[in-house]
Amino acid sequence: MRDGRAVYLDGERVKDVTSHPAFAEPIRRIAEIYDHARSAEADPALTFADPATGRRHSYMWLVPRSAEDLGARRRVHRFWAEPSYGLMGRTPDHVACVLTAFAAWRQLFDRGGARFGDNVVRFYERARDEDLYLTYAIVPPQVDRSEPAHRHPEPFLHPGVVRETDGGIVVRGAQAIATSATMADWLFLSYITPLVPGDEDYAISLVMPMNAEGLRLYPRRPYATAATSVFDYPLSSRFDEVDTTVVFNDVFVPWEQVFIYRNVDLVNAQFHETPSHTTANFQALVRFGVK
Repeated sequence: MRDGRAVYLDGERVKDVTSHPAFAEPIRRIAEIYDHARSAEADPALTFADPATGRRHSYMWLVPRSAEDLGARRRVHRFWAEPSYGLMGRTPDHVACVLTAFAAWRQLFDRGGARFGDNVVRFYERARDEDLYLTYAIVPPQVDRSEPAHRHPEPFLHPGVVRETDGGIVVRGAQAIATSATMADWLFLSYITPLVPGDEDYAISLVMPMNAEGLRLYPRRPYATAATSVFDYPLSSRFDEVDTTVVFNDVFVPWEQVFIYRNVDLVNAQFHETPSHTTANFQALVRFGVK
């Protein structure tokens, strides 16, 4: 996470989120779970072997095809939820659910062009192999809900495409509630709120690293800054993922990281015509059970 990501708190840029008192404790907790998952003492029932390579991966990256597979995914969701007593909702296994479901249903993305389905599968495989921590920004800022994005007086209140090049697209705007953005590796950007005809410039689905040039993170006031000690505030001081507003100041996104481009129907369909909504809610239900 010492990668130059642009995080701003109280009007100042945070030099190192891993040592800043507002973020250090939650980051430490996530790191401890990652370390435990990769340790020799880790439960082998939390991973599966890739039939093609024999390499082992966390079950959060498994495409479920049976009740047994769902049971395995339940175990890994509990593994991630128990250390925070179910308080942390955007642990790495959450958006992994979304990306895994996208890869399992690549035919939806192929409807926008075969290269987009290829992009989904390729990035899923990378995220699985590297065990990446993804978060998402899929809810636009609350401005005027009576008007669609393309009718707002400022055209880039919501994130959209400014221009495209041979190498990719340039994104401008802002998106709200990117939970855990300060400590994730990558950001998935799209919309879960419905788009309408005319919103084509906003109809995107893509990923970018958290240190992408032009990407700025503005977290809300973290609870840890008000905690006098972890003993008096054992939960809020350690397990606050910190919701974040993400701002895109003309961020360049290579075509290889784009899943949907200027297609309103596909953006509206991606969470409900794939199993992503179901798998993500399954993770949430397991977490609530722990909580």
